[in-house]
Amino acid sequence: MGTRAELVYDLNLLLQILIILVLFSGAYFAKMKANYKIHGKIMSSAVVLNAISILLVMGPRLFGSIGFLTSTITQLRSQVTVLHPILGVTAEILGIAVVVALRPCGSKMGTKVKILMRTTFAIWTLAFLIGATVYITFYVL
Repeated sequence: MGTRAELVYDLNLLLQILIILVLFSGAYFAKMKANYKIHGKIMSSAVVLNAISILLVMGPRLFGSIGFLTSTITQLRSQVTVLHPILGVTAEILGIAVVVALRPCGSKMGTKVKILMRTTFAIWTLAFLIGATVYITFYVL
């Protein structure tokens, strides 16, 4: 993509953009009170894709950067970098919890589940924005 990033990180950024678009489309289906089965499948696919990305790309990159991050933790960019996986893993765990709570598809959603979904969506969006900021900070600027 014309940055200093290795191809795998460029591809992961594109995957994360795809995932956030999938999440927004799933939220649209829910908001329009359209087919909730489609909503569930869309959101489940986002959770699975993100889990794969965490396990294969982001997790190993984070663990490989622990020394750098701990030695530069007083710098804002390192603090923001550490915040990204905290929010991202939290969103992923909450996403898994929502998917499991609503299996089988068509389970009734109570107010608590809707609040959990909205909270998960907000945290996930924030993690995405911070992750994009980290990418730009390390690979573009």
